[in-house]
Amino acid sequence: MIRWPQRQRFLIAVTGLCLLVLGTIAYFTYRSLSKPAPSYHDAFAQEKQDEWRAFGGTWQIINGFMQNSSDERGAKLLTGSTDWSDYKIDADVQMLGEAGDAGLVIRTTAEEEGVDSYHGYFAGLRDLDNTLILGRADYGWHEFKAIPVKNGVHTRVWYHLTFLAYGCTLAARAVAPTGETTAVAVRDPSCVMAGRFGLQSYASGALWRNVVISGSSRKDVAALTGGRPVEPPSERGIAWTGSTDPLVRRNDIELIDRDMRDHHSDLNAQSIGSLRLLSPNRPSQVTVHGVVTLTSPVLYVQDATGGLAIPNARMTKPIQIGDAVEAKGNAELHDFSSVLRDADVRPLWTHTPVPPVAVSASQAATGAFDAQYIEVEGVLRSLEFTKDHMLVLTLDEGAQSFRALTNDKSPTLTAHRIGEQSRLRLRGVCVVDSVYTHDLTPFALLLPSVEEVEVIKGPPWWSTGHIVALIIGFLLLLLASQTGYSYFARWRLQAIMAERERLAHEMHDTLAQNFAGLGFHLEGMRDDTSEENPLRPQLDWALDMVHNCHKEARRSVAALRPHALESAGLLKSLEEDARRMVGSGSVQISTAVTGSERKLPVSVSDTLLRIGQEALANAIRHGQPNALRLAIDYASTALQLTVKDDGKGFHPANGSAGFGIRGMKNRADSIYADLEIYSAPGAGTTVQVQVPIPPPFLHSSWPRFAWERIWKRGRNGHSHG
Repeated sequence: MIRWPQRQRFLIAVTGLCLLVLGTIAYFTYRSLSKPAPSYHDAFAQEKQDEWRAFGGTWQIINGFMQNSSDERGAKLLTGSTDWSDYKIDADVQMLGEAGDAGLVIRTTAEEEGVDSYHGYFAGLRDLDNTLILGRADYGWHEFKAIPVKNGVHTRVWYHLTFLAYGCTLAARAVAPTGETTAVAVRDPSCVMAGRFGLQSYASGALWRNVVISGSSRKDVAALTGGRPVEPPSERGIAWTGSTDPLVRRNDIELIDRDMRDHHSDLNAQSIGSLRLLSPNRPSQVTVHGVVTLTSPVLYVQDATGGLAIPNARMTKPIQIGDAVEAKGNAELHDFSSVLRDADVRPLWTHTPVPPVAVSASQAATGAFDAQYIEVEGVLRSLEFTKDHMLVLTLDEGAQSFRALTNDKSPTLTAHRIGEQSRLRLRGVCVVDSVYTHDLTPFALLLPSVEEVEVIKGPPWWSTGHIVALIIGFLLLLLASQTGYSYFARWRLQAIMAERERLAHEMHDTLAQNFAGLGFHLEGMRDDTSEENPLRPQLDWALDMVHNCHKEARRSVAALRPHALESAGLLKSLEEDARRMVGSGSVQISTAVTGSERKLPVSVSDTLLRIGQEALANAIRHGQPNALRLAIDYASTALQLTVKDDGKGFHPANGSAGFGIRGMKNRADSIYADLEIYSAPGAGTTVQVQVPIPPPFLHSSWPRFAWERIWKRGRNGHSHG
């Protein structure tokens, strides 16, 4: 054993530790350098949104823009990887409603539906106080900074937002159409290091376009902050609740004044339900107030008394779901609701979306809820996509059927999420118009988006696909079991054959050789003994016994080593055995084969050979025949061996069956064969063995063979019991 000096051991330990540290640094450096920078560009212009996931809101692509048409608080649309760390988002954002905010989220994890229900950061524009805001959401809102935007934040105007994360530094910038720039930056000491990105609006609808993701660096931080140092937020963890700043108070007053000036309404407006009292013979010019429940394919509004459709509405500003509007037009009465033709529609207030009325499918089928926003449940019967990206669902609820329609740009994602026979809860506008029902169902549901489809319960496991998969799995398991059993049976047979071969060698090298040697010595002793010697008869008797024992030993060795059967075949082997048994006698031997001869399993052919040999031996020893006939008939699923003689015969039913016949029956039972013996005194004996044999693979009679084999197994087991 080598004994290193203490100094050398210390140097070796230090060197090893340094190599370990250097290797670790090199590994993580390689990982960081080889990791691709985040990269993404939206495909809204191609109307593709498969990779995005919504958490609340009503999201759809319109004219190449991603739009949330809902005033829901905290609606999010997310994509990307949770492993993305240092990156920035560039996007154009336009607010549709007032007294809300819209912008971008970054490094989000653990997202759920609800207000600020995620871990991550948000930066956006808020028109309530005309600011660019930056803060953190941890299932609660912690605002870091709110920077006033010069000339204010306006709705229906595009702003370019840039939001980046680098290390624990967060920075955002907003560029107005006039070129004014507003920027905000903070450093969060306990920052969220990685997460997805997305779009978010609060109490307002919004539009987004040109969403681009790229890696961030120190240079990007300096470009957004102008090189100024980034400090932690001064009031970390305190939620924004308002401001005492005079500028903010002045903006609040301006907002209220603008609302009073722009949102004055007609005090003589009628309720939607009262339109049913108008004359049905001629259109009437009316003014109604209501909340928007659907914007596409037709504008629907609703108040506390009912709902109505406004086709081809003329709007001064874009309208979103949840807006309170005033509509002036010609009222036209239909069977269950009203329609407002040639209507001018203008928004009044940003309003909380109307909650759906929960009804059953049977109630909706009466028409009482026509043009109203409802919630209904049903079991999905079929799902199809039209060429114009329309998703059509056909559902059943008890004996009632209905349809649901919505615009869907992600058919693959929807088909994966919603399976046939699923139980769904749907929220949309109930309509009885044949344009949507196609006269196939009493009503249809117009859904604002596919997000209004909620899966309550997935499809049952006994669906057609699952049953087919179960059957295929069972067949594969059965095939595997059969294959395993075949391998085991083959291995067992090989072991038996090897053991028989060993016993044959042992008998040949010991018993047979000893009998031969003993016979040789006895012949010598007999030759040396005179005829008059009294021992001569005893020597002859002993020599005959030794010869007989030698023959039996050779026959046993031959039985243990059936090489003749493998090379010559069953019938040829039996013929050779028969001729050897009759010797030079006058017994005539004939053979016959019918059917297509094919190879038999070793266990079957070996057992048939033993049964045939026993039948031949019994015929020659006891029957004293003049002729023997050997015949084999190959049928489709069975083989029949016949050994027939014209000897003395016997009575098979008189209980005289000896050990040989019982042995043949036992051998026949071991291969599930039928053994029949026909005989009568003076009429000879016929021994017939019929055994089932496997047909060729995929043969039409294979089921019959399997059934016969199982039936015979049960019958034989019962007879032995």
